[in-house]
Amino acid sequence: MGDAPASFRAALARLAETWAVGCDEAQGEALARFGTLLLTWNAHINLTGASSLDDLAGEHLPDSFALASRFGDGLPARAVDVGSGGGLPALPLALLHPALTLRLVEPIAKKAAFLRTATRELGLRDRVTVHVGRAEALGAGDFDAAFSRATFAPELWASIGAPLVRPGGRVFLLAAMTAADIAAPPSLLETFRRSYLEDRRVLVELARVT
Repeated sequence: MGDAPASFRAALARLAETWAVGCDEAQGEALARFGTLLLTWNAHINLTGASSLDDLAGEHLPDSFALASRFGDGLPARAVDVGSGGGLPALPLALLHPALTLRLVEPIAKKAAFLRTATRELGLRDRVTVHVGRAEALGAGDFDAAFSRATFAPELWASIGAPLVRPGGRVFLLAAMTAADIAAPPSLLETFRRSYLEDRRVLVELARVT
């Protein structure tokens, strides 16, 4: 896996096993390239609190593997990440799920420039696009799934995400356990919940029913 430390490779293997998500050698190398690029840009633009590949694997990539576990069987899907920032969890998710088409929504131009660079260098431009702006500019019901990380309070995100997905589509919450119990809008029904990172975080899946 190139120059990635053995501890990073081992962390990816553990995540792949924990979440039953495939991560072969090529995907592992791509995740390491993403992490290295993110940390390089982070010296100039505030993109992540991580300072090493091991930090990324320990505290940030679990979100991507958690999401990947809910896009099973390699089925094509169209998803949107609102407030993409440094590309977490969206770009690692795209690397883990080759059938996924992603729209990254980021209102800050400098962060959007990073996302475009990363998308190009990771060879993802055929299925990952960057929208500089806010979620309100997106078409209602355009996506199979929507997610956002560390941008909105969970209840606010549920209300923003619900109109973005088609009926039967899914809105994902990636939240601290202390903020996971929310009053979802009537259009959303909880269908899955799993805690991780020693019960510090939780993935909640909400299906749009109307």
